[in-house]
Amino acid sequence: MQKQFINLLVFVYDMNLVNLDMGKCIVILEDEKATLEMMEMALEDEGYDVIAINHHEPPEYIIDFAPQLILLDVRLSNGYGHLLCEDLKKNPRTSKIPVILVSGAGNLEKIAKDCNANNYLSKPFDMDELLKITRKYI
Repeated sequence: MQKQFINLLVFVYDMNLVNLDMGKCIVILEDEKATLEMMEMALEDEGYDVIAINHHEPPEYIIDFAPQLILLDVRLSNGYGHLLCEDLKKNPRTSKIPVILVSGAGNLEKIAKDCNANNYLSKPFDMDELLKITRKYI
């Protein structure tokens, strides 16, 4: 089951995807709904196109393109966020996409290094921190 999840690279989108500016597209995988909504709103207010995924919802679509940034919760409901990051970084199609880990874990710096994430953002964080780290990669 773990391997199936990792190979899936769970990117969900809606049919409005065709209207996205692919130069500013961000995927957020976050299982805390309130955090997901705050991140989505802050990034959209700055002009980014956001594909927000609450991992509790089953995926409807698997996208066949690479976003410009992935914000990834380490502790998704199944606990595999860091493994998904490893898989993204090993896959030639997604290895160049910046991945920012988001978590309240005390050892987030080590987790980020171990899974080859580009950076990390410790919870709780304010939206200015989110925007600053986003601008660094897009």
